[in-house]
Amino acid sequence: MISNDSNSSMGCSGLVKGLLGTAVALIAAGSSIVAILDYFQVKPIPPNQASLGIINTVTQETLPVLQPVEQAILSTNTVQPTITTQPTPLPKPDAIEFVLSYWQNVSDRSFETAWSQLSPGFRQALHNNNYEDYVQGYQKMNLCRIEVSNANLIQQDDFMAVVSAHFIYYKGAQCSASQHNFEMRLIYDQDSNSWLFDKNIVRP
Repeated sequence: MISNDSNSSMGCSGLVKGLLGTAVALIAAGSSIVAILDYFQVKPIPPNQASLGIINTVTQETLPVLQPVEQAILSTNTVQPTITTQPTPLPKPDAIEFVLSYWQNVSDRSFETAWSQLSPGFRQALHNNNYEDYVQGYQKMNLCRIEVSNANLIQQDDFMAVVSAHFIYYKGAQCSASQHNFEMRLIYDQDSNSWLFDKNIVRP
């Protein structure tokens, strides 16, 4: 018969051997896991670095790029300056030369041209706006010619001018001379840039 002491010692040694075998198996298994991870080159990511990577990715994808937008707004809203130039007013014709040209047309019997140099008010007041009445007035005078001298500019502004002159009318069958002093009022016509004969006043 085997004693109880020998049975217990054999049981203890068997238990120790079983524990050592388990430990060896666990160490072998751990080495296998490490070897597998090294084979696939899988390395754990520290928690802090992983969270920073996610934040950076979200920040890059969601934050707007402001500089191009601001440039687009500035380029769209920029108002180009407009340069406006005022038209240069035309110089007014010489009032004395106009008076001399009118009476020269009358003296030459260029009545159509002389009629165009009269203001609408003059035509209406003296000839009822009738060209034939105007021509007949000089025909009744039996006018030979007219001489103008001593023409002087008395007054002028942007709208009117006054010119005085000495006249000699030659008329009748004998072209007899008669002398007169006239003071003529002119008005400025902007459309034609010309003076118009508006009134004739006899001076002593």
